[in-house]
Amino acid sequence: MSKLNLARIGFLLKNRRVESGLSIRELSIKSGVAAGTISQIETGKTSPNLVSVYSLCETLNFPISALFIQDDSDRVKLVRKNERTSFVRNTSNGESIVESLITKGESRMWGGIVDMPAGTDSGDYYYHGGEEFVFVLEGSITFSLDQVGNYVLEAGDTLYYPNEIGHRWENHTKEPAKFLIVSTSEFRQDAEEDDSNSK
Repeated sequence: MSKLNLARIGFLLKNRRVESGLSIRELSIKSGVAAGTISQIETGKTSPNLVSVYSLCETLNFPISALFIQDDSDRVKLVRKNERTSFVRNTSNGESIVESLITKGESRMWGGIVDMPAGTDSGDYYYHGGEEFVFVLEGSITFSLDQVGNYVLEAGDTLYYPNEIGHRWENHTKEPAKFLIVSTSEFRQDAEEDDSNSK
């Protein structure tokens, strides 16, 4: 069995154990598989025998076939430059264009490029779950985090924040600005998607 497959099996079993709220010792007692063996399986350091794997899967209520069937192609998303979609975010001070970099699907992550003309902003503070990361590509943007402070970001600067902190942004300059935003929540839920602007 290849190291890659061993690592995958170990990762899946460990994930299931943690989700089940079991320690290695507790899983050992329930499954009859030695704690040391479980530890080595989870770290991909040993090639487990079928009896051990079966016992662990039975105890964790995990289908053994899932350890060996590997077709992740539907989980990988490729978006070519000419396939990106965009939508308009309207605010009282104008509009900005948001270009999606990750397609819709089961991904918990979303990424986009926001083009902000001079003097525009994102509107009121947003509050939602997840985390967000921004990277300024061009120009200067002021990010305001509710009850935390204001951050003036120039090209090349980055900012991370948990999304439960209210956040908004503004192009306070007379020049256009552009930034990359990556979020573990659905950023685009906060805006009305304009399909007519799809590229």
